[in-house]
Amino acid sequence: MQDFSLKIENITGQASRDIACGVFNKKITLANGEQGTLVACVLIKNGQDVDIQILLKDIFELSSKKLEDAQDRILESVESARDACRQHLPERQTSEPQASQDLQKPQVSFALLFFYKDVCYIARHDQNFKIFVFEPPKSLEITFEEGSGPIKIGQIYLISTEKFLSIFDGSVFLNEAQELDIEEIIDGLATEISARKDQEEIGAAFVLIKDEAITEGTEDTEGKGETEKAESLEAKELVEDSTQGELMDEPYKQQEMPPKRKLPQFKNPLPFAIQFLGKLVREVRSLKRGDIGAIFRLRRNLVVVAMIVLLVLAASALFTVSQKRQSQKLTEFNTYLSAASSKYNEAQALLELNKSRAREILIDADREIKLAQELVKSDESQKLAEDIAKTLKETEVTENINFETLAELDGQVNSLSFDSKKLVAFSLGKIFEINPADKSKDEIGGPSDIKSGFVFDGKGFILTNDKVIRVNLLDGRSETIIEGQTGRDIAVFIGNIYLLTPDQVVKFSPIEGGYADGVDYLNEKANFTDSSRMAIDGNVWLTSGQKILKFLRGENKNFEISGLTAPVGEFGIVYTSSSLDNLYVVDSKNSALLVVGKDGVYKKAYQSAEFGRASDVVINNDEDTMYIADGPRILEAKLE
Repeated sequence: MQDFSLKIENITGQASRDIACGVFNKKITLANGEQGTLVACVLIKNGQDVDIQILLKDIFELSSKKLEDAQDRILESVESARDACRQHLPERQTSEPQASQDLQKPQVSFALLFFYKDVCYIARHDQNFKIFVFEPPKSLEITFEEGSGPIKIGQIYLISTEKFLSIFDGSVFLNEAQELDIEEIIDGLATEISARKDQEEIGAAFVLIKDEAITEGTEDTEGKGETEKAESLEAKELVEDSTQGELMDEPYKQQEMPPKRKLPQFKNPLPFAIQFLGKLVREVRSLKRGDIGAIFRLRRNLVVVAMIVLLVLAASALFTVSQKRQSQKLTEFNTYLSAASSKYNEAQALLELNKSRAREILIDADREIKLAQELVKSDESQKLAEDIAKTLKETEVTENINFETLAELDGQVNSLSFDSKKLVAFSLGKIFEINPADKSKDEIGGPSDIKSGFVFDGKGFILTNDKVIRVNLLDGRSETIIEGQTGRDIAVFIGNIYLLTPDQVVKFSPIEGGYADGVDYLNEKANFTDSSRMAIDGNVWLTSGQKILKFLRGENKNFEISGLTAPVGEFGIVYTSSSLDNLYVVDSKNSALLVVGKDGVYKKAYQSAEFGRASDVVINNDEDTMYIADGPRILEAKLE
């Protein structure tokens, strides 16, 4: 196997609000300790409903994480990384026709290339990225979705969007006689791309396969140590001679060390420059008279003048940068303030005509004014922020809700879940399947210490005091799948079991014959309350006191609610799924159910005493009916 190294150059255009292209590369250490290099290219279109920059990074980080777990079967591992990224892609399911849904979905394409030993492994999603291999004087386009091939010294891999190919001529790589400088090519392309208005879909990665034995900057260093030592000694002698010469030339001047100054204190260098210029003139005259010592003094003075010039340039650059940053900061502040003021006035005009629309505009205004206040504190921005908050409070939607009894069971209902169109209730010692359409119910036996339950793939997953039991809802057969583990809540997502403990979320992944040992999902431990609950839609949502927490692959995403002015009591039950657009969160102290968009926008609240007593809440996929567990009763209500 021939040793090689990679030279990788990336280029992308400026992203727009709904289109972005990202190109990433990273050295990956596999589980067997060996290393390879991952190159990932991602293109997102129609991404107005997601944070496209975060999604770009998430896809790259997820593929990296999957590869780090690989030991062998590298192609399968790259395909597995690709499939994991596919599952992570956001989906929006609505009741609208399919064509309308496609318009709402982000369109994501990506290509993963993993260079390991002397092979390149490839897996991609969608065909928006083209892959070429240049080996002068020939080239090859790779069209398969996944596969692998050997790499050779001198090959150049190009992974690019179709838009990039419209401005790039690949024939430059086919000339055997021409020595290529990829950095120079990238610089030329960057200039051309920056001038284009449609640059958001442009992205490419160049990977040059090099001989590892040939490294840049290699030079013959034999004898260099002695040369440098001699030059150092000579320089030292010249400095000493120069100092003595200057003292003899100007014996009447008192010599003292100038104080050290910081750059911001350096004000006017002109007198120093004039003084040294005068010295230079005198030394030049001395040279003409044959004064050998003047050579050494001239050298030193030239160095000093050069240092002064550099200091002046550095101070000027720092001042310019500081002024530019301050100017940009003030410009951004005025932009945010102006936008907030404009939206506030627009909302005021709409209040009587369309209160709902006015509230949406006010929430946007609230965001803008908060961004302005982060940059600059001013009385004007503070006054506008108070006015916006006051008007937001006036537009908050709170509705009373009336429940009807769907079913009354034998004992306390601890948990609710959906199995297709049926509602599944978990109580102590029993599991009930209820059909909301005709209110019929079937009873299945269960353990006597049920704390919580969740339905996935026709099976009930039951959390007890010290284990997790899986029950087949068709025939009632049960088996213990996790022992010696308890928690406060349970959820199942894509076959993985998640348990909420007082300070962590423990994840159990399915393996052949059962489940792997639990691993900590959260990157850092947390402090959850007794009322904390959990819901999963790809993100893990948790409640803790007065906060809703959002985690993705264990990382806290710092979720904030906007547009909510009323104080929160204590959040408990939280419900959502990948089919829903909103979070439904119970504030048990205020006996309210809050509806919050997954973007953090507070929409409305429902008020009822039952929310203060509820042990669980679920919402159907159409988001028009809610079901709550209140003691032995299951109640239902229509949502508007």
